[in-house]
Amino acid sequence: MKAVAIVSENLSYPLDEGFKKASAEIATRIASLGIATTIFARDSKGFPLPVEPLPRNKLLRGHEFRQALAKVAPEAILYVPEASGTPMSLLRGRMIGRQAGGSPVFILCLQRRIFPWLLRPFLRRLRPALALVLSKRSARAMEAAGIPAAVVPLGVDTKVFRPPAEGEKAALRQKYGVGPGTVLLHIGHITASRNLQLLQRALRPGRELVVVASTSTKAEGAISREMGESSARTITGFVENVGEIYRLADCYLFPTWHQTGAIEIPLSILEAMATNLPVVTTAFGGIPDIFSEGKGLFIASSGREFGEKIDAALESKAVATRELVRDLTWENAASQIVAEMERRIG
Repeated sequence: MKAVAIVSENLSYPLDEGFKKASAEIATRIASLGIATTIFARDSKGFPLPVEPLPRNKLLRGHEFRQALAKVAPEAILYVPEASGTPMSLLRGRMIGRQAGGSPVFILCLQRRIFPWLLRPFLRRLRPALALVLSKRSARAMEAAGIPAAVVPLGVDTKVFRPPAEGEKAALRQKYGVGPGTVLLHIGHITASRNLQLLQRALRPGRELVVVASTSTKAEGAISREMGESSARTITGFVENVGEIYRLADCYLFPTWHQTGAIEIPLSILEAMATNLPVVTTAFGGIPDIFSEGKGLFIASSGREFGEKIDAALESKAVATRELVRDLTWENAASQIVAEMERRIG
């Protein structure tokens, strides 16, 4: 494949939210593979590569967009919808393909969607060349709706996210005003779908909970108030070097169950593992497809078990979570996405 167009509604910095970070990393890495890559986005402030404007109407229709696609003549179009694989996203994908003169459209769906059976005949008419999804469950849901699907990975930058050097953890705790006790960490949205109350139940004497809130998603008032009234330390401003926060922690917690609470492979889990932290997570999205428990990774199936596994994680001695993400690079993720597109277009 020599030419590809990538369409993503939002690539603007800061990249402190899973959708934007995954979209930006995939676009950047595909461009680095030697493929002529044209990127389209509505918002791209701070993005390091040239970006063409995307129409702001709901169907992404526009004369200038159509002309730009004709000039590029892409062999394939990768669409990364902010709303993931909703019926509306599938319709937008179909509109993009028509404006490109019939170029095959591949949709990267970062969250799981389940379609009512009444919609399935309509969705079959909108099906893209392939839905690229992050879990086996999502693949089955797509295929049940008559949409071909393939499971692809995401990645993590193991140079940015690394274990602390000798003495670094103590220095970082002093820098960020974090105490000397056991530090539990969560990074993400302050929303009900994240199930953050489960984190607060994990607090014990000698434990401190640090929550870093995404600035890309507005905090929900009730949840924000609850966090403010708790003993958790909440960091609400943008943290430019978030890798430092991981390096000052003792354990990473991901308490989310709801399918729209995060992208199906939460990047914060991969980043914590690259830092070689013990990680306690729910059986969320594609995590059980990629990993089995062990080496400091604990996967809970209930709220009660989540608390029990925090205790086990803090007592674990042989933590090697970094080994588990060794091959999950953004380069490998981009290469696999390109391979799936090439396989489909022959």
